[in-house]
Amino acid sequence: MTASSALRMRITVELFPAKQSKVLEIPDRATGLDLARALGLAPDAHILVRGESPIPIDAPLHDRERIRVISVVSGGSR
Repeated sequence: MTASSALRMRITVELFPAKQSKVLEIPDRATGLDLARALGLAPDAHILVRGESPIPIDAPLHDRERIRVISVVSGGSR
């Protein structure tokens, strides 16, 4: 198999709070970190959610699944 014919998977991503949805093709056996990088997002500033549960950044992803990517907003009182 050549690099150009490497297996790919399709992931539907829902971005919050932007309320945008995208379908990405990423390499087979990709992790949450690979997904964050493909989206150009800082992994330490986002939470990945599968179903109703947060997943670790190194969790493997699966073809045709839906992942919510939630931006972490922090702040404090003045």
